[in-house]
Amino acid sequence: MTKRIKSILPVYGMGLIFFIYAIFMPMHRITDAIIALSLAFLGYIYLNRMFPGKTIEIEMTYESGDKSVDQTLAKGREYIERLEELKALISDSEVSQKITRLQDISRQIFDYIAKNPAQARKINTFMDYYYPTALKFLDSYAEYGGKSEKGENIMNTLEKIRSSLAKFEEAFAHQLDNLYGDKALDIETDIAVLESLMKREGL
Repeated sequence: MTKRIKSILPVYGMGLIFFIYAIFMPMHRITDAIIALSLAFLGYIYLNRMFPGKTIEIEMTYESGDKSVDQTLAKGREYIERLEELKALISDSEVSQKITRLQDISRQIFDYIAKNPAQARKINTFMDYYYPTALKFLDSYAEYGGKSEKGENIMNTLEKIRSSLAKFEEAFAHQLDNLYGDKALDIETDIAVLESLMKREGL
């Protein structure tokens, strides 16, 4: 997830405007102070637009309390971090967007497992095959895409990898959907019981 860090410059600027006004203008009345504060506030708004700060990526921490599951989650964090490294190496915007999508789905999967550690076994194939294979393909894409000279074989390989990313995105999304399958079934069961009780009560 991301977090915006505000710049400290607008705050300093607001104080500076108030200080300069107090030096060169009379400050004998309440209205003088109000004017100074108003100017300082307007300066803060302007500087806040000029220096909005920056947005940084904060990696979520996943912990379930189960040692073996937490090892899986730790590996998941490493996978997400590796995707971020590869995204920085790849200049293709379409591929970068696909990587971001894989990261987003991954975070949802690992967040679910952290909250439902008993379901960790359901992502074994995902962790042991789909994710490492996706990373392998993207590693190759970053390597081949960075070459200054690209022959026919390299261009064909890059295109095949680019096309495969849609399949990986589908596989990741399918894994996430499978995790929520049991909850969906529980809700359907609860609805059926509710309807049965209401029917019995004549409601």
